[in-house]
Amino acid sequence: LTEKDSIVPVSLLLAAMPALLASNAHAASTTKAKTWNVMVGAESSSGAVQTMAYGPKKIWINAGDTVHWVSNSMEPHTVSFIDDKHPAVEFSPTTAYMTTATSKGSISKPGQFRNSGIMAPAPDALFPDAVKTYDLKFKKPGKYKYLCYVHGEAMKAVVVVRKAGTPYPHTQGDYNAMATKAANADIEHGLDLWADSLGAADNHHVFMGAADMRVQVNRFIPGNVVVKVGESVTFDMARNAFPVPHTVTFGPPPANPLAPTGDPTNFQGAALSSGVILPPGFGPPRS
Repeated sequence: LTEKDSIVPVSLLLAAMPALLASNAHAASTTKAKTWNVMVGAESSSGAVQTMAYGPKKIWINAGDTVHWVSNSMEPHTVSFIDDKHPAVEFSPTTAYMTTATSKGSISKPGQFRNSGIMAPAPDALFPDAVKTYDLKFKKPGKYKYLCYVHGEAMKAVVVVRKAGTPYPHTQGDYNAMATKAANADIEHGLDLWADSLGAADNHHVFMGAADMRVQVNRFIPGNVVVKVGESVTFDMARNAFPVPHTVTFGPPPANPLAPTGDPTNFQGAALSSGVILPPGFGPPRS
């Protein structure tokens, strides 16, 4: 691991958190609508570790308030209030209802379908319509559960909406502190997962990232190996307990990243790509 893969310091926020919570426990009632910020994902300073969580995972607001979600990592996510017609099945970038934003900017009851579309810091070739932020106004009380279509049940949260004028249990500062504390714990867990995988790898056995239901490590493990001419390297997805797709690509990315190109049994430095590979048990078997 490198010094770049650090956790964002939150000592000041955490130290102030008990006082913030106590001072706001009996916040005055107000009928003025508020906008609340929620982070979508988080990452280590190098971007190697990506978390699968909203920050915070639970927020209490009042009817008429708006939640403002902000993309906080390179990994794509969605904010999706699903229904039976738009289920959270295996993600595919070609499934339009998963990647396309709904037009309505408000929601009136749990069970109504609303979707942010793909959220990322910036659009890219795979998701040219990706957005960095998403706003949704909550008109009526209820418990509104949502999840990320990309990561399914591994990444879900809830917005609890009470009647207008109900005292708020927390401030935005409280929620920021909660989110940062949880993100730092997840990133530390990801760094541990990375270190454990590195201990099981060697020059002839490279893990294609690592992932569980909390985090993803988007790096080859180890990142550099040395072998002799005629020797082989096995690239292994076994450290991924979550269906994170990866490729092994030498040279420029192919026009179709899904399909393998070149001959891995006789690699002499030309363009070579494995095509997209999923962990064992996910998708069709690969030889």
